Amino acid sequence: MLSRLLAARLFLITMLLVPAGWLALAGPSALAGTAARAGMSARAGTAARAGMSARAGTAARAGTAPPAGQRSPHLAMPSGIQIAAMRPAPLVSDASLARTKRGLPAPPMTAAMLQANAAKQAAARAFLRAADRAAGPAGKCTSRACRYGLPAARNLKATQQAQVRNYYCGPATVSEMLRQVGKTVSQRAAARQLRTNQGGTDWSNARGYPVPHVLNANQHRNVYVAVALPWSPTNKQVRTYENDLVTDLNRHGGAPLAGNAYEVPGGPHLVGHPVNQEIAHWFDIRGYRKSGATTEYEDSVHGAPSIGWSAAVPAYAAMSSRTIVYILGARGYDW
Repeated sequence: MLSRLLAARLFLITMLLVPAGWLALAGPSALAGTAARAGMSARAGTAARAGMSARAGTAARAGTAPPAGQRSPHLAMPSGIQIAAMRPAPLVSDASLARTKRGLPAPPMTAAMLQANAAKQAAARAFLRAADRAAGPAGKCTSRACRYGLPAARNLKATQQAQVRNYYCGPATVSEMLRQVGKTVSQRAAARQLRTNQGGTDWSNARGYPVPHVLNANQHRNVYVAVALPWSPTNKQVRTYENDLVTDLNRHGGAPLAGNAYEVPGGPHLVGHPVNQEIAHWFDIRGYRKSGATTEYEDSVHGAPSIGWSAAVPAYAAMSSRTIVYILGARGYDW
């Protein structure tokens, strides 16, 4: 039995490290097939196929190609990863929030999503090692990104848009993110796909993980998975977030992350958010500085006419990644 387990693990690692396009798995026919198996309608499958035509050329036109002379390594991913966002999950809603999140564990995650994230984390580590090898000797380089041969700072294009309703932060974030990878989906169309209601956009529910599911159905650059965090993240979880951020912003032309903030009185808040309120808020993470130690993001509250404090919120802001991870505590992020 032990030899079989070792053989199975060796096979999985081999599959993760095979050089290929990171998303070679996620061609239109593959997505259509998994959608059909998950019971999605034919119309939804057609929409997904229509939304996955982006190629490397589109990434280059969007200005997100790797620097000249630097070849960005890509790795194959198991095709089951994108299905994880479509599997039924425990309900984690933002309809009601506690005044404190002290002691709250990470949201419960399905076994499929945990496995999908583990596989993507393994492939991300392989990506960073490949970039490190491509960079050659580090010399006097001391920063993590420098050792990896990746830029110390990187941003995707600015796509901030004001959310059209006070509970539309999820649809606005998805719309912003898709524009950054060359796709156009309106907030209202995103809200229909996310099944957003007046309670907001769920982290997870009986249909799966709405935000990564909809992102995967509308683009071909990245396969999104969810990472859950406890109320007080560990140093290891902060480092993992920074690695995920640097990886996604540099791999395959660059892709943004989605953050699901859980802000409570007395805890850290995003820039301009009222510090005496509990707030659940999706936001677009579009870049980093200081080799991942600083997070750049855009906030759909800016300019939103239905939110009384929107004037205090900048469209674009930056915070330490450690603070961002604490803001995400008791929810998490999609990468």
